[in-house]
Amino acid sequence: MRAYLEPYSGFTPELCQRLVSVYRAARQKAHTDLRDGSNMRPHFSLRTLCRALIHAQVLAPVYSLPRALYEGVCMSFLTQLNLASYSEMRALIDKALIRAPLTKAKLDHRPHQPDKGFVAYESYWLRRGNQEPEQPKDYIITPTIKRQLRDVARVLASGKFPILLQGPTSSGKTSMVGYLAKLTGHKLVRINNHEHTDIQEYLGSYVADENGRLSFQPGVLVQAVRNGHWIVLDELNLAPTDVLEALNRLLDDNRELYIPETQETVRAHPNFMLFATQNPPGMYGGRKALSRAFRNRFIEIHFSEIPHAELQVILHKRSQIPESRAKLLVQVMLLARTALEQEPAFTRVALLCYNMLAEICMHCDVTLAAKQLRCRPVYATPLH
Repeated sequence: MRAYLEPYSGFTPELCQRLVSVYRAARQKAHTDLRDGSNMRPHFSLRTLCRALIHAQVLAPVYSLPRALYEGVCMSFLTQLNLASYSEMRALIDKALIRAPLTKAKLDHRPHQPDKGFVAYESYWLRRGNQEPEQPKDYIITPTIKRQLRDVARVLASGKFPILLQGPTSSGKTSMVGYLAKLTGHKLVRINNHEHTDIQEYLGSYVADENGRLSFQPGVLVQAVRNGHWIVLDELNLAPTDVLEALNRLLDDNRELYIPETQETVRAHPNFMLFATQNPPGMYGGRKALSRAFRNRFIEIHFSEIPHAELQVILHKRSQIPESRAKLLVQVMLLARTALEQEPAFTRVALLCYNMLAEICMHCDVTLAAKQLRCRPVYATPLH
């Protein structure tokens, strides 16, 4: 720890001791009390601690070492936990690390802008992209979304680590990345994974040009890595094994992508950020459980369901419908979910109706919801 932190102003041996106490307590609680978003025991290792220290190194020149260390520990030890464990672990971190000269008021204070290459979000400075930043007017921020936004922005403040967003369908995972991309001026590209996703969609392939000559056409991921775009890999735990294996080097600290067809290694642009989203395995058909080693390459952030009252607010404000109708739509969605859980004879119908209504409630977009119904035929038969 001294090697990581001693060069920075504000370092004290006592700060190291408090960090050690947090790490040991987190490890102990991980075996007893804490649960992640899938209701499994979280895994805290030396890699978790090192990431907190690396994050602190990047932030320390701007935020002060005590604040940077607090943000790094929250990033590494909080975000994958469910709501109850999140609160318990947050209390432990606050007790150990919020001491003079660091106060709760300073956690909400935004320091001076490092340079013009950064955009402000609350108390964080996020790296600016190549496009003009804009404030999306149709994105409704509720208390739950605000907390999740802060967790994502905290990771983006250093720009060092890929992010895995895990949560139920229509909990706002992809739309939140889109909001932050517009806010910071980054181009956002997206790959929708499924069990037949081809690695060529990621890396590229040889195609014939207008003269009949073969030339290599880089894939979506290669272009994003080279040009510093943000990329979202949706439904990552539906992707085939060869796709996941191709990501390993890019997810490491050196951030390199190897293209077998051209035998070229592409180093990531400083602005490049990789996001992945997935629904929890076991709760949705076809989703496999990613290995612990692979998941540990990400900063994992758990997204909980949007509370019903907040869904009503989103519907009312974004679609400009009366509050009474917004409330009715949410109630119908809940009835569909109840049918999904209790009436196996209508499982498929209830599932598709629930997904459609969830899309409407979260995004207020009927065309997006209709895709749920066009994806496969509907039969009033049980799922097996």
